[in-house]
Amino acid sequence: MKILHLIYDHVDNPWVGGGGAVRAFEIYRRLAKKGHEITVVSGAFPNCRDGNVEGIEFKFLGTPRNYYLSVFSYALSAASFLKENFSDYDVIVEDFAPWNPVCSYRFQDRKAVFLQLHHKEGMEILKRYLILGLPFYILEKTYPRKFHRVISVSEATARKFKLRNTYIIPNGINLPKSSQVFKGDYILYLGRIDFHNKGLDLLLEAVRNLDVKLYIAGRGKDSKLLQKKIHGDTLLSKRVKYLGFVSEEEKSRLIENCRFLVLPSRYEGQGIVVLEAAARGKPVLVSNIEELDYVVKNGFGVSFEKTNPADLREKIKFLWEREDLLRELSHKASKYAKKFTWDRIADKYEKLLLSHLQT
Repeated sequence: MKILHLIYDHVDNPWVGGGGAVRAFEIYRRLAKKGHEITVVSGAFPNCRDGNVEGIEFKFLGTPRNYYLSVFSYALSAASFLKENFSDYDVIVEDFAPWNPVCSYRFQDRKAVFLQLHHKEGMEILKRYLILGLPFYILEKTYPRKFHRVISVSEATARKFKLRNTYIIPNGINLPKSSQVFKGDYILYLGRIDFHNKGLDLLLEAVRNLDVKLYIAGRGKDSKLLQKKIHGDTLLSKRVKYLGFVSEEEKSRLIENCRFLVLPSRYEGQGIVVLEAAARGKPVLVSNIEELDYVVKNGFGVSFEKTNPADLREKIKFLWEREDLLRELSHKASKYAKKFTWDRIADKYEKLLLSHLQT
């Protein structure tokens, strides 16, 4: 099976480097080992290089000059690449973002074409960009309806888009070798540094007057803004430590030694980092958005009222002081995470694509 996957993001992209890129890499490196031919087309960023990584052919399109030029130039270049090369592939998968549609639906009568959904921003687009966001808001509502086949990472995301013929294939994790749980002396945010999407503004406001330590790890387009916020505030500089981008080994160590993970997102997909924390027996504090309600339903975390820093502050304080509850949540966390391994996810993904091959 020859697969073409179109996704702006890449695991090494300094501006994004999110869960969609991790998902694509983890699934396709497993499918490559089974003999499938995989090409992933992503947006250009500084120092990117075309080449083969673990059996996956990566190709970067657009300009690496800056984030916004990269995003929009990728859409134009990827659409052109698809038009010229679609006949070389059996399956085409397009990761959806309203900022860079590639219009792969044009080929779905001749090829097995899938749209991959992670999350829906909805009104957050207009709140963030006002009238300038209107075209992207409309595109997010209308574009997915053009596809006959859609893959969603969660039932919650599928419900928000209100689409038929949607297949649910969640994200996965690599289970840790050790399941030993440590009582940490800090709380941890781990992920993309995007103030609005990930709610980092809420998190900083919440911990500013709390006697706790917060470690923030990751990279993204708002990295410099985060550093400015921390260093420009005496209270935050005492409580918050920004670690920047960390290796996989360091990420594992940070999760294992934190007291609990916090993910205060305004909108989200399934949240791979939530599963990674759960696999290491760490409770999770999340915003009460529908996509993350599985954390509370499965008993390994608590939620706070979305966009409410005062409630986030109270929930951080509550969890910090309740060691008995943390132990209970920890046991349920590790039990839940065992259901989601990349091996299982890749097998399910492969079966879906094979079942739609056109003869």
